[in-house]
Amino acid sequence: MSSTGRWGLSLVFVILSLSVSQCALFKKQNTLQSLKPKEVAKLQEAYDPVTAKPSPGAKEEMSPERREALGDLLLERREYDGSLVHYMELLKENPERADIRYKVGVILLLNGQTQAARQELNAVLAAKPQMLDAREALGLTYLEEKQYPQAIRTFQEVLSQDGTRVKTRHLLGIAYLAQDNPREAIRVMERATPQSSKNVALLATLGQAYLRVKDYNQALVYLKKGQSLAPDDKKINLNLGMALAGLKRYPEAFDAFLKAGDEAQAYNNIGVHYYLDGRYEEAAKCFQKALELRPTFYEEAKTNLQRAMEKMQESGKEPSGKEPI
Repeated sequence: MSSTGRWGLSLVFVILSLSVSQCALFKKQNTLQSLKPKEVAKLQEAYDPVTAKPSPGAKEEMSPERREALGDLLLERREYDGSLVHYMELLKENPERADIRYKVGVILLLNGQTQAARQELNAVLAAKPQMLDAREALGLTYLEEKQYPQAIRTFQEVLSQDGTRVKTRHLLGIAYLAQDNPREAIRVMERATPQSSKNVALLATLGQAYLRVKDYNQALVYLKKGQSLAPDDKKINLNLGMALAGLKRYPEAFDAFLKAGDEAQAYNNIGVHYYLDGRYEEAAKCFQKALELRPTFYEEAKTNLQRAMEKMQESGKEPSGKEPI
């Protein structure tokens, strides 16, 4: 069963707004696709189909406006390598373009090059210290590197200038969770809920935070809202199962675990909660069921079954034929 002890940053999806093109940049694990020459030519023709093609052997000159538009178009298509080439060419011609340098910094961040991204973003902020998108992205570089105090300080700087930024509050909450400070995470994120009642990621993180403080009823409030918006989200259903199991609503918890994974995982997960509740016979039966469903490689269930059987032997209790769920 997945531990709730630490928050996996890879589960968070972050959309960074671009001030000029208003493109959507997606989470880091999106695969970067190299742009093929034929695709470049096709996009250029789509952008300006009336421009006459250069004669063979001639070098085509591209205006800065057209290069930026093409870079933005590739960025919208999540062709990050291709857009980066155009943005870097623009910066060669005009290094003072803070808006372009910001986009370069974000692309580098998405590509996992956090130090290079931070260098670009610091250059942006040196020229435009009021650019909150750039400061927020700077905080993300620290978050990705697990430098949580620096991330928290940077996100706080953003919120000190604009306390209404939902995304920044969410990121700050994630940083507090990573520092094992769920109560502070709850405090900062709940201030964003009135204007973000349909933000699935925020609702899921709030549910996670309330699980950490063992307030299962309040965790259910946020997780059920999230589930209503994203019924098939595995993370939400897993945490929902944990909250229901914490309230000893085991059949409902099992159903949630089923939506979060396969049947073997669901039996193992519910077995762990039976075990923690001292119900070793039910736990053993769940672990046994998990092994029957996945006999060859489910080592976690095998280890858990052995522990449950040892506890049953210590208590002198004989197994019954009653089903656990």
